Amino acid sequence: MKNINQTKKTALTTAGYIVSEKQISLDMKMVSFDVQGTIVHVLMLNKQKVINNKNTAIILKALKEIGQEIKNNKFVIDPDKGAQLSLEAKIIEKVGEIGYSVHTGRSRNDQVMVTEMLYLKQEIIDVIKIIIPALETLYNLAKNNIKTIMPGYTHMQPAKPTSFGQWSLSYLKALNRSVSILINYFEQYNLNPLGACESYGTSWPLDREFTTKLLGFSQVWEIPQDAISSRGFVQLGYLTGLGKICLVTSKLAQDLLLFNTFEYGMIGLGDEVAQRMHPITGSSVMAQKKNPDVLELIRSTAPQVIGYANIVANILDSLPMGYNRDSREVKEYIDLGLTKTKAMIKTLEKVLTTIKIDKKKMLDAVEGNYSLTTDLADFISHKSGVGYRLIYKIVGQVVDEAINNGKLLKEVKAKEIINKAAAFDIKLQLTDKEILKTIDPQTILEKRKHIGGSSSQSMNESLNKVKKEIKDIGYWLKNQTKVSEKAKEKVDVLVKNLINNNESNL
Repeated sequence: MKNINQTKKTALTTAGYIVSEKQISLDMKMVSFDVQGTIVHVLMLNKQKVINNKNTAIILKALKEIGQEIKNNKFVIDPDKGAQLSLEAKIIEKVGEIGYSVHTGRSRNDQVMVTEMLYLKQEIIDVIKIIIPALETLYNLAKNNIKTIMPGYTHMQPAKPTSFGQWSLSYLKALNRSVSILINYFEQYNLNPLGACESYGTSWPLDREFTTKLLGFSQVWEIPQDAISSRGFVQLGYLTGLGKICLVTSKLAQDLLLFNTFEYGMIGLGDEVAQRMHPITGSSVMAQKKNPDVLELIRSTAPQVIGYANIVANILDSLPMGYNRDSREVKEYIDLGLTKTKAMIKTLEKVLTTIKIDKKKMLDAVEGNYSLTTDLADFISHKSGVGYRLIYKIVGQVVDEAINNGKLLKEVKAKEIINKAAAFDIKLQLTDKEILKTIDPQTILEKRKHIGGSSSQSMNESLNKVKKEIKDIGYWLKNQTKVSEKAKEKVDVLVKNLINNNESNL
């Protein structure tokens, strides 16, 4: 029988623009998922008695062969047909006329949509798989540095002392939330669009719940127009989630870039990620340079991924209901977002694993930058019962004079504060010993015993909570992987049984 796609007509001169080399390369990343969706669609048509057992077995055998060809890089997308019709042509080439039955009750629209949904599900699972080691590394940094004194900053100026452990924990909490956002998008879009056809459903007796189970989705994407018109919204959601992750890591990288400067000198990068006199991370003329290129590139990922999300949103803006070719453009941007985010996370994990912390430099900074002033004022207010705002003024004036005279906070005497208080008609009882004890950085951290505080007890409580969060992410990943594997196993059994039971007809 003549192939219906071989009808002679005027050459379509815009074919190369519509099915571009870039689109073909993107489709090649997804074509194995197209085969997966097609196998399940054929199994459903067989279950519904649309295709008999013999023909189903023949088609399934061909699809398995095509799947192997894809793995071996032997499948080629014809630019004159596009991915879906190239797959259909390959089926027909192998099985003949019965191959035309494969497209029964299906449009390229839901075929493309289910392909992309399956691909994106696997990609997001891969992102979560990659990010867990980075979360665990941050957890270990937090746990091992509870007592590592570190200066805290607001407005890029010394504020109050903290610990490197709490700094690590703050980024870990932010990353966990960002991962949860990505997972929420996954759950929201864990829907099966197969059976929505072009946008309006079909009179063929489709069993959409059957295909939903075999494809590992949680639910049927119920309304056909909604399913097909949502192409691009799924990618936008995932790019938004990825963008949140990248925003957090961009801030983290910026902190490390500052801490790694000669002037801060609080951390150093391991030789695994930066080296002096290296062709890439060294300078071609300045031999002393150990450039943090890796942190700069991590920092640059966020604006790119957020930019991809904005592009996708603009593409989708004002599109009418139903399928529109505009939406195919989102493939390029979700692919870029996924690729860059995964590479960034892997690299960040290496940076955090090999980081070197200069504990002495950080402690010296805290003791020399007057950031213990607030804790001194807190102590005096608490001891005297005088309102904090008034003590703030008294201590503030004393410290201002000390800074102007180049005197360290630990060199300030109790008598200076007592005399300054007297000018406000306030009598204070304070000793030099109390001042020195109060402004001891370790003592200060241990006094912050509230929820989320920097004391050892509070930190350990927070660490226990965040450890559970990481475990929950791991459980989610394990469950989703299990769902996908079980669905594929069930499909494999059905395919094997149909082929084996009809082997004499093949």
